[in-house]
Amino acid sequence: MESLVKHRVAILATALMVAATVAGAQDTTRTTRTTRSKTRVTSQQRIPVRKDAGTSAGTTSSESTGAVAAQPNADSLAAAQRADSVARMERMRQDSIANVERMRQDSIARMERMRQDSIANAARMRQDSIARADSIARARAKMMHAGLYAQIGGGASFPNGDFGTGYKMGYNVTGSLGWHPMVSPLGIRADVGYDRWSAKSGYSGTPNAWSFLGEATLRIPGNWPISPYLLAGGGVTRFGSYGSSGSTGGGVYGGGTTSSTSSSTTKGQWNAGGGIGFGWGMTRLFIESRYMSVATPGGNTKFVPLIIGFQF
Repeated sequence: MESLVKHRVAILATALMVAATVAGAQDTTRTTRTTRSKTRVTSQQRIPVRKDAGTSAGTTSSESTGAVAAQPNADSLAAAQRADSVARMERMRQDSIANVERMRQDSIARMERMRQDSIANAARMRQDSIARADSIARARAKMMHAGLYAQIGGGASFPNGDFGTGYKMGYNVTGSLGWHPMVSPLGIRADVGYDRWSAKSGYSGTPNAWSFLGEATLRIPGNWPISPYLLAGGGVTRFGSYGSSGSTGGGVYGGGTTSSTSSSTTKGQWNAGGGIGFGWGMTRLFIESRYMSVATPGGNTKFVPLIIGFQF
């Protein structure tokens, strides 16, 4: 019993001594922190702690190592902050690089889609153009096979015979609509022509003529680059500005001695001539001429138009 009491007293004395030592150490630490401008100081002193079992046999004792956790200093904190800042900057750099790469890939994809769309549009336009050209070609081929065609042309008109005595060369405009199958040598054509002339000295008036004609055409069958043809037919011609004989005493049309005048006259006529076509297909250049003879009073009025134009 006595040994137990002694043992407890020793423990209590040891605890009081440790508490006093710790209190003194804390007071010293606060003083040091104040004098050193808030610099943290860590105690390096190890406080031994001994526990005695008294004087009896079997008494054991132990000493505490008194280890104190090390506190980080200002340099280590600054280094850690620098490391965090460097890591943040690196993440930002990597994110920026990734964003730029995504934008580049998106731009490439957009340009590629635009290129593909442009190619597709061009292909559609080409196909549409080919389809239109094929349609036009088929229509022309059908027309050529059917033999339908039209002509427009113009040129000079030469008075002939007694008519040429009093009047000078004039001009002609002619339009035609015809039918001549490629597999046939024969065809037909309808013409509307306008001629106008001017008077020589001693004659008066400016005669003009509207001609409404129908002809048969003859040519070699087929589609040739150079295609000669013949035509012949008749119709009616209406003269305007019939004129007067003037001082010569000759008739304006036909060379008679009459000096009668008339504002217009319509007479029958006949014509014959030929021409040459140049080119392939429906659109061709042609040159033709024909002899025209109109049954006017006092003798026939004759003239020869020379026409250059297009067939389509």
